[in-house]
Amino acid sequence: MVDGMAMTEDEQTRLRARTAGIVPFWAMAKTPALTGDRKDDFPALISAANVVAEEARLALHRWIEAARRSGMSWSEVGEVLGISKQAAQQRFRSPGDPGAEAAAAGGDDGIEHVRIGATAFNELAILEAEGRKGMELLRTGALHLVFRRTGQCWEYCRTLGRAPEGGWTHVSTWFPFHYYKRAIG
Repeated sequence: MVDGMAMTEDEQTRLRARTAGIVPFWAMAKTPALTGDRKDDFPALISAANVVAEEARLALHRWIEAARRSGMSWSEVGEVLGISKQAAQQRFRSPGDPGAEAAAAGGDDGIEHVRIGATAFNELAILEAEGRKGMELLRTGALHLVFRRTGQCWEYCRTLGRAPEGGWTHVSTWFPFHYYKRAIG
């Protein structure tokens, strides 16, 4: 394990218990309390658990970005997470990551770039900016967009219904939106 990065099993157990208690604590503080005794309680409980999971995922990305900025290598990140260097790069590398500039010289760098924090309100601006930088959208998900670097610019379209006309290729569906792309220039 990387020096200074290991958590003891006891620390992990305590952290897991506190994390697992977030939703029940929130549910019991509501008036009336959500106990899970009624079917009607579960939509709010599932929604709360999803918020906790999304925040944990975003926090992990932020900590890894901070670690990379401080000089931590991809090998060290992978070792901490119990995955390979390549898996860590593919899962967590962002366009602003140290070393990304070398890959920007052109063509597919073989790395998936995950852009976190994308919402229905800001993702079209993100898609436009990434498309101008030659980033091709591969898939979408909760609060994130996944790209790969290419040697051409891209244009993106998001719809609620049928496919747009004019050479668009379907990329992904993330309810309620459908995402399309086409190469430009």
